[in-house]
Amino acid sequence: MFASPTAERGRKRWVFGLGAVGLAIALTAVATLAPSGRAVVTGAVVPPADEVIATVPKADPARREAEVRAAAGDLAAAIAVARADIGLGRQTADPRYLGHAQAVLAPWWNQAAPPDQVLILRATIRQALHDFTGARSDLDGLLARRPDDGQALLTRAVVAGVVGDRVTARRDCDAVTRVLGELYGAACVAPLAAAHRQGPAAYHRLDQAIAQARGTAAASWAQTALGELARANGDDDAAELAFRNALAVDPADLYTLAALADLLLDAGRPAEVVALVGDPTADNLILRQAIALTRTGAPTATATTAGIRARVDAAIERGDALHLRERARFYLELDHDPAAAVKAARANWDIQREPADARILLEAAAAAHDRAAAAPVLAWMDAEGIDDAILVRARRAVEGSR
Repeated sequence: MFASPTAERGRKRWVFGLGAVGLAIALTAVATLAPSGRAVVTGAVVPPADEVIATVPKADPARREAEVRAAAGDLAAAIAVARADIGLGRQTADPRYLGHAQAVLAPWWNQAAPPDQVLILRATIRQALHDFTGARSDLDGLLARRPDDGQALLTRAVVAGVVGDRVTARRDCDAVTRVLGELYGAACVAPLAAAHRQGPAAYHRLDQAIAQARGTAAASWAQTALGELARANGDDDAAELAFRNALAVDPADLYTLAALADLLLDAGRPAEVVALVGDPTADNLILRQAIALTRTGAPTATATTAGIRARVDAAIERGDALHLRERARFYLELDHDPAAAVKAARANWDIQREPADARILLEAAAAAHDRAAAAPVLAWMDAEGIDDAILVRARRAVEGSR
């Protein structure tokens, strides 16, 4: 049942839109096909007639055959197509694949007790859409019947960590270690380790697990978790090495590219970010590119920032509140509106509570000289004993902003 070494990072890789590890319903314009056959873009500036705005992949006969079988009620074919779409969505940061996966599963989607394979896919899609309650319900039901399902345990640990249920997340990570092995368990618990001085031990554990599994796809994937843990421990040199090791194996990994871009931005190396992301199409990288271009004073910064602003405005028009973390970062770093950033970051904190969510609220509150706005994060840090180096630094800025 455990499908791939990228499972633990599944939620994060859906955080691709303007950031929050993922615009599942992206902050991008919506493309449709007009009767004339010409692409039309809504929610953004219409491009010139000769500008290519999308490339349609060639038809795959095998996939088309699977889609036909799925439409006829073939569960195995539907599962295969849905898994492929979710994988493509993670690789390309295109949320349309997620919607297609849900459509393929439509005959079983609303069943109270769908087949277990549908249940894990439904949970994956729901968590990508920030329906954490629905995802948790699906995973609880599945694990009640299959307590040793590694994929479900790993996914529930992620969901629990996102909403701040660190007790469940740690318990599930322990089970992941038992079911899937040390590498997966060490990577699973890494995001929870920056508390009560547990970070260095967690880093050593994961580093050792990677060394023992060296050369495997899972070991490469775990390098990103190692890099994030190094950053939380305050060792950006080790973090950069880990991120680059991961990218050496998968240069197109959107999540790791964004993590390394953030490190470089924090280190005052924006020109390297521009070179790193190249000509991005994923919103999380476009956001970082806009920040880097602005900091370097590049002439293209204005146009890139305008493009991000159009996407944010379109999301607001649609009532899309799924990607508030990235929206807050846009307001703070590009729109220079700390009050708007605080509002978006506070709303985001009500939904998800990961270190990145805490960071943007602390930074927005510091910029707005509004310590009260950061109170929920400060209380969380105290209650959980959070000692993440980045958050500790951001906390000092808030406490010194009065």
